[in-house]
Amino acid sequence: MTSVTVKPDRVKKLLNQYPWLYADEIAEIRGEAQPGEIVELVQARGDFIALAFFNPGSHIAARILSYDRAEKINRAFFEKRLTRAMARRIGAVINTNAMRLVHGEADQLPGLIVDRFADVLVVQFRNAGVEQFRKEIAQALKKCFSASGAYERSDTQAREEEGLEPRVGLLYGEVPEEIEIYEDDVRLLVSPQVGQKTGFYLDQRDNRRLLRGMMGPGSRLLDVFSYTGGFSLHAAKAGAHALAVDKDQIALQQLERNAGINGVSALVGARWGDAEKVLDQLAREKRTFTHIVLDPPTLAKHKNDVPFAKGLFTRLTSSALQLLEPNGVYLLSTCAYHIGVNDLIEAARIAANDLARRVEVLTVTYQPADHPWVLQIPESLYLKTLALRVE
Repeated sequence: MTSVTVKPDRVKKLLNQYPWLYADEIAEIRGEAQPGEIVELVQARGDFIALAFFNPGSHIAARILSYDRAEKINRAFFEKRLTRAMARRIGAVINTNAMRLVHGEADQLPGLIVDRFADVLVVQFRNAGVEQFRKEIAQALKKCFSASGAYERSDTQAREEEGLEPRVGLLYGEVPEEIEIYEDDVRLLVSPQVGQKTGFYLDQRDNRRLLRGMMGPGSRLLDVFSYTGGFSLHAAKAGAHALAVDKDQIALQQLERNAGINGVSALVGARWGDAEKVLDQLAREKRTFTHIVLDPPTLAKHKNDVPFAKGLFTRLTSSALQLLEPNGVYLLSTCAYHIGVNDLIEAARIAANDLARRVEVLTVTYQPADHPWVLQIPESLYLKTLALRVE
């Protein structure tokens, strides 16, 4: 087996459960390893650290699998890890038939994402390691998670960075074009073949419930970057009116169908277009709202994207606050690891100061329990949301 010697000043972080070794942290490679093969990570004096997936062409060269040198990386290994992942989620997610079952490194399965929608699994193989073991992983999924079928959505940017082509299609079993899931009393149609991510944003579940608890008849929600309308539908179920904004026409069509099956079509409207332009249009129309959600896609996939993202958050927040009624509630969310809570706070403060609006922080929320956040893996914390009351 190929051994990879780690630079001495990078050994401690790996022993402390950090799962990644970057290319510039390697001191020496003994042997040859193809992308996705298993290697041993060792210290300069030869002491064993861990078994890891290796990809010499990737910025993240090694991804730790096990600290047990004798452990075999095979189907049984993946079955054991999947069973552990499921055990972590027992009782953690309620009143829904949709959840994340595997969350990559946070479940000690680097590069593997598995979401359940009713009786269907949607799977992503994000790196060369899990790609090499796709057969064993598919077999383990069949054994550990009862499902009628699994659909692959390995079309992420992460695969491109690993030198892999995108792969989309049936993994096994039968998968319908459309799946109905529920979240509390809200019914949602999910299309894993064509939808964003794996078909739906499961990680905003807790925030949808939080916002709904603040709303009722007479409330008016502006749902910016709405996708298929999770926030809007929860608001409508509470008796509020909602206006969803998105530039994905297919998503808005799905939103209209979701509103129909929930019997709230009269309470949910949709506006297609770029968020900044639509916010400006609404201001010219003198529209106002009691609640606004701003939940954009990942704006900072790399650290050098942060200044642009913060500027956009500030501009969007400024436009949103001009539409918010006094004592209205504003949810500002980011799904980018590189954008921290303090970045959101700064963007909101700058916008509020420019408009002379006093803002109270109601709470700060993070991703739900089925998207684990591991203390030793800072990157596993990605979803941050400010809930603000604007006076």
